[in-house]
Amino acid sequence: MKDLLAGLDIGTSAVKACLYDLQGRQLAAALAEQPISNPYPGWAAQNPADWWHGVQVTMHSILDGIDRNRIIALGLSGQCPGHVMVDKQGNALGPAIIWRDHRAIEEAQWISERIASNAAFAWSGISQNADATLPPARLRWLQVHRHEEWDQAVAILQPKDFIGLCLTGEMATDLYSAYSFVDPAVGSYNEDYFAALQLPLEKMPKVLTPTSCLGNVTQSAAARTGLSPNTPVVSGTIDAWCDNIACGASLWGRAVDIAGTSEIISLGVPQAEEGFGVFLAELSPQDKFVCGPTQFGGSTLRWLVDIFYPEMKKNINFRELENTASWAPPASDGLIFMPYLCGERAPIWDAQARGGFVGITMNHTRSHFTRAVYEAVSYAVRHVLEYCQAAAKIKADCLIICGGGSRSHFWNQLKANVLQIPVYPIKDKITACLGAAILAGISMGCFSDIRQANQIMTQLGDLIEPDDALSPCYEDGYQRYKRLYPALRPLFQNEIQEKK
Repeated sequence: MKDLLAGLDIGTSAVKACLYDLQGRQLAAALAEQPISNPYPGWAAQNPADWWHGVQVTMHSILDGIDRNRIIALGLSGQCPGHVMVDKQGNALGPAIIWRDHRAIEEAQWISERIASNAAFAWSGISQNADATLPPARLRWLQVHRHEEWDQAVAILQPKDFIGLCLTGEMATDLYSAYSFVDPAVGSYNEDYFAALQLPLEKMPKVLTPTSCLGNVTQSAAARTGLSPNTPVVSGTIDAWCDNIACGASLWGRAVDIAGTSEIISLGVPQAEEGFGVFLAELSPQDKFVCGPTQFGGSTLRWLVDIFYPEMKKNINFRELENTASWAPPASDGLIFMPYLCGERAPIWDAQARGGFVGITMNHTRSHFTRAVYEAVSYAVRHVLEYCQAAAKIKADCLIICGGGSRSHFWNQLKANVLQIPVYPIKDKITACLGAAILAGISMGCFSDIRQANQIMTQLGDLIEPDDALSPCYEDGYQRYKRLYPALRPLFQNEIQEKK
């Protein structure tokens, strides 16, 4: 009997795989950590072969002791945007640029000078397409700087689509992973848009819906992964979208914080115009949310440890970090951290933004600096959510937190205090895999739609109420945090010009 769904997520820090029954119970989970290469400032890349190896390791792990014929389908999820050039044999041509990379600053400037925002919106559904972290600038960079591989490439694939190719032999993407190239309302590429970008349309993969069956597991892939041959593989979509699916982000007024390497904040809306600094996204024509991603989230803790906790470099003790942070008072005695360690995405979209501590005095200790980092990420979540609320013209009534950061009660409580709304951590901590499995279930007819799947598969943890007594303290801290970037932005720009 076929009664199980599998989800596979090609994340930034790890490949993750999970197995679920049709009531949303997680039966098995595995992960394989992945290295990130940062050869130059602003660059971030990974080896696609590492992803494929991680898929083989994790799939064998979750299938251990399981009758593989019980699996109805496998759904895909992945970090986005990432760019893998592949040749006609399906081999990756060199390293993949991943979402954190912002090397394509000059290409983004080129686009901003030639394509007006209203034209970009008409062609792709997104007006803010001239950014170094977005696909148009990335592909122009690849075309110019890796032209030999570019000439050999028959397609440019997203990370999860490369794995889909490895599993099924089929090259395709989904209409949300193709964002800033494909308007989801249209579902296809626009020839005029690609002509304006001076990019060849023939290198773009075909576009499917997230619930489309990409293909079936080949004999070769089955031997490598332990899956049964001919297991259906469902296209799936962006990891953040899968997280949102698992958390019920399309419910009106529900905010979601995907607390991972970065933070991705969403707000379920009945309908909304695209807002400045954030995007209107769809899970289906009936399921919409406004969202925005930050550049850093939980990864600030790795940086914090590298600088302030050399004794933890080999093994981070998160409980000790939280205990140390708790010794400092709320709002860190006026110390504020700007978490722009590698530029920033939503809501300011500035690759030249830089991080820093402001308000340092002789009285500040390591505890203050630690707490300020936790608080800064919480401020960043509120900052993006405010833009989402302005675009949607509604207020969030609660925040659902998922991802690795949701394991921290200290941080969850801090976010509740900063945002002054109730918080619910989700029980399943690997929500991208859960969302991918839900899409696979919808594709195979297990559920009629996302909302029915949420009612069956999504389970929330215990409510965390905000501490009203801390509202004035954090309101003051947040307002000062917001004023820092506009005040320091001219200095960031001058620094970049001087280095040139």
